[in-house]
Amino acid sequence: MSYDDEVLKYIDSHKSEIIVLMQSLIQTESVTGNESRIGALMAEECRKDGLDVELVEPAKNRTNVVARYKGTTGNPKVVMYSHYDTVALGDPTTWTHPALSGEIADGQIWGRGANDDKVGTCCLTMAFRAIRELGIKLKGDILFTHVADEEKGGKFGFKYLMDNGFGEGYDYFFSAHGGSGQTVGIAANGCRRYNIIVYGRAAHTARVEDGVNAVVKAAELIRRLQVLAYEVNKREYPLPDTDTIMKSRFSINKCVGYVSPNTVPDRCELIIDRRFTPLETWEQTEKEIKKVFDQCKADDPEFCGEVSMDSNDWYELSVAPTDSSIVKSIQDAAEKIVGFKPKPAGGSHSSDHGFWSSKYHKPFAGYGISGSISHASNERTKVEDVIKTTKVYALLMLDLLGTN
Repeated sequence: MSYDDEVLKYIDSHKSEIIVLMQSLIQTESVTGNESRIGALMAEECRKDGLDVELVEPAKNRTNVVARYKGTTGNPKVVMYSHYDTVALGDPTTWTHPALSGEIADGQIWGRGANDDKVGTCCLTMAFRAIRELGIKLKGDILFTHVADEEKGGKFGFKYLMDNGFGEGYDYFFSAHGGSGQTVGIAANGCRRYNIIVYGRAAHTARVEDGVNAVVKAAELIRRLQVLAYEVNKREYPLPDTDTIMKSRFSINKCVGYVSPNTVPDRCELIIDRRFTPLETWEQTEKEIKKVFDQCKADDPEFCGEVSMDSNDWYELSVAPTDSSIVKSIQDAAEKIVGFKPKPAGGSHSSDHGFWSSKYHKPFAGYGISGSISHASNERTKVEDVIKTTKVYALLMLDLLGTN
């Protein structure tokens, strides 16, 4: 029996253990900013597998797990990544099954992080465990990075690891994540987030003539920014050698200017989420926004405010080759499980792998089979897809890292 067959047989006979870990991860609340409990859980899981575990905590409760496997030859060296932080749980009344339940119903596991991205954390762990329990020795080295802060820009997560040299000497980066199973991810938009403050002058609403309403001033700015947004959101970039059309994105996602029911507001805050393709630069995104802002100032002597980029919440643009060894290994592994070779593709989202590619300029790819519901109520993943993803990851490790 081949190693591939042995591993697949092992995974089939340990399905319940895989699902139990998946449930435990979902049941461990890990909204961004509070990753210490899930970090402790994952550190223990990695220690069970004989890995050399290091906890990296750039700030209180911001726990990242780095776990090393030393192969027999050390060639190749691969970073294998997942993030276990999640967005907020949301309104509990909108969930069919509670967000932290990990409940199994209708053949699916329900809960926050089921798709984004605890499926990646679970399946990487259980794929490697299958290989280890069978006594199979991999040639290459693995650096497992289960990280915090992906949902808020990576300053306390993967970006911190890359800034501090954890990726030095590694040849490939693999991102374990939820997905359709149809594509291998090899590109993602860059992202910048802009904070805008519009100032006014407070006054009692009985004397509105004494004030300058910051919300009204911001409303005119928003109107003009939305004109820009319509234009930006039409921009497309055909990613070479793929069927992908990457799209520029511009969205005004916050507008807050309230003081009290009887007070003219003297301040209104906006946040813009701007995703950019390889046809653009982040400097261009800033220039376009500031141009609209400056025109408001020129047209209205009472308009006053400031624009700044959020230095803690951004992502690098990332594009990798479509024909690298890691892409081919993913395609071969997936074909054995889902029956076809997924095609290389890019996306209009943004990802931590930009911090890898911008620093090391080496191949990366991402893959997952778990649907597309994330950042919303009723996030869930099919039980069978968790098992399939575990199988693909195990076959990927065997092929890419090699065996003795």
